[in-house]
Amino acid sequence: MRPTSFLLALGSFLLIACTATPDRIATPDSIGTPRGTDSRDLSQHGDVLRIAIFGEVTTTNVWALFDRPGASYWNYATQVGYWPRLYHLAPPSFDFEPATAKAATSPVECSGGTCTATVILQPNLTWTDGSPFTAEDVAFTINSALNFRLGLNWNTAYNPDVLDHAEPINNTAVRFYFVNKPNLSDWQYGALQGPIVNQAYWQPRIAAAARLLPDESLFPDIQGLERELIDFQTQIDGLYLLLNTMAPASTAYQDTSKQAKDLQDELNSITNKLDKKRSEFETKLADARASLYSLANANEPTLGTWRFASRIPGDFLNQANPGTSFGDPRFDKVRYITFGGQSMAIKALLDNEVDIILSPTGLSRESISQLQADPAISLSRNMTRSARFLAFNHSRPFLGDPALHQAMACIINQQVLVEFLDGDAAALPGFVVDEYWKNAEASLPCANGSAEFRLTEAVNLLKSAGYSWRKEPKLAETGAGFKDPEGNLIPHFELLIPEQDVLRTYAAEYIVQQAQSLGLTIETHVTDPDGMLYAVYSSRDYDMALLGWHLSAYPAYLCEWFMTSGQNPFAYVGSRPKLSQSAKLVFTCEAWNETNDLDQAQEYVHEIQSILAKDLPIIPLYVENRTDAYRNIRYPFENVLDGLAILYAAPSMAIPIQ
Repeated sequence: MRPTSFLLALGSFLLIACTATPDRIATPDSIGTPRGTDSRDLSQHGDVLRIAIFGEVTTTNVWALFDRPGASYWNYATQVGYWPRLYHLAPPSFDFEPATAKAATSPVECSGGTCTATVILQPNLTWTDGSPFTAEDVAFTINSALNFRLGLNWNTAYNPDVLDHAEPINNTAVRFYFVNKPNLSDWQYGALQGPIVNQAYWQPRIAAAARLLPDESLFPDIQGLERELIDFQTQIDGLYLLLNTMAPASTAYQDTSKQAKDLQDELNSITNKLDKKRSEFETKLADARASLYSLANANEPTLGTWRFASRIPGDFLNQANPGTSFGDPRFDKVRYITFGGQSMAIKALLDNEVDIILSPTGLSRESISQLQADPAISLSRNMTRSARFLAFNHSRPFLGDPALHQAMACIINQQVLVEFLDGDAAALPGFVVDEYWKNAEASLPCANGSAEFRLTEAVNLLKSAGYSWRKEPKLAETGAGFKDPEGNLIPHFELLIPEQDVLRTYAAEYIVQQAQSLGLTIETHVTDPDGMLYAVYSSRDYDMALLGWHLSAYPAYLCEWFMTSGQNPFAYVGSRPKLSQSAKLVFTCEAWNETNDLDQAQEYVHEIQSILAKDLPIIPLYVENRTDAYRNIRYPFENVLDGLAILYAAPSMAIPIQ
């Protein structure tokens, strides 16, 4: 429990200091057989599952839905499950599994500069109009998304920088052709999880919009001009470097100056041509997309366990689509009822007017307190991907040493920390939360040790690295006169935390207390979130900070955070000479980025976690918890990462209690 001195007014402000690779839309729970299926009798059946939501739903066509014009959490919650995918991340463990695909894909094969892979579909799948689901549907969807260069979730799956086109081989086999060799992010966590539409319905309807697309030669022309621009700029830069070596009054200087000016004139001409071509391309593309997004979608064939039934303001209804190979839901219908605020939805749940509250941000403490008194209501507390880390400014003297980081990790007992946070958080024992990618053996220093063991081990780690004290720390005695290996007295440090974030305020208090036991003085500094981000990522004027990241299902962030790129403040660079594993991390990240083999990638991710658990460029602390509330139903799992919000309440997995 939090100490009484910490009884601050509760309020939450979630600062995401940096988002890892953007999350894809959660694969609909209706596609594929869920893992962890309940082994008990599941013959119960219900009429309507009633879900409380907090936003209005709009009905746009599928092209707009998965792009910016139709993107919203509530649109996805109600409609994302209509369209099939080839593969999905199966709840509750989110393992990569076939959905409409029959089994594993063929390996990606590259020959003569062309890379291909083939996917075999399940036979006998049908759309809601009774027509067969075929490889023609898959290829049409992919090629249409590429031709219109669609954005957001379409682009995540069907990225024209990665994917060239798709071709049906026969009714149940489709071949993908790539611009470059894809990695897992491009392939398994990209193209294989994209939505698929019905070709027979959409092909004639999008023809007029397709005629508005830019001429096929326009984009290659732009690419050619861009290459020319780079070439001319390189020549000009070389000439100006040469001018610096010449006497200004010499003939050679004058000739070179004229040559540079002539090239600059050519460069300006190319720039003007390029600007016009780009403007023409973007204008035509925008017109074509606008036409595409505006198309009506009445009676569109879909493929999933749910289909559209009706919509009026504040009330959206889906009906079950029984008989698919994906299994039948336990309810005939699912109704989404819009409420103006959480308090109104809480009352509706207490009055048995809804069965579940769907909230992407979870329930407030006040709401949970109200619901706890009703034994008919189930409360499920789940870990989220909202993770918090103790970050160090590695360019500061004293703060780039892994030995100091390891000692800090030793004295921060995560179990004590989450008790400090009073149920609102769970321990984050490493850098990954998804079971498939997690390396259980890559534990943090002093994991599961007692307070005495942790302090002793921290002291030993520091002494082995050359640190010393005038008064060495002991369990009941704070250390004093803390010095680095060169004998310099270690100064006081400042720990940045964002204002109005109660959990990070409590966590900072705990970290400050634990650091004092080592003789390390840390003072907290509360700042506005933007100021904190500016200090960490721009001015670099800080010592330590409590940062937050959203940990994506595909953990590409493990390399993105620590590889040298742009202004990455946590990159393994020369300012951290004591990092023993930096070369190995870079090598492993490069190898991981090249593979599209899932098992091999898992090995690389495990190795990277082992490296990070030793070097600790940042220290994992905790993930926030989120509580779901429901009645009259149960699920075939006890917990799911990110809670039911990530599954949009998982209506196809809900089981009525009778």
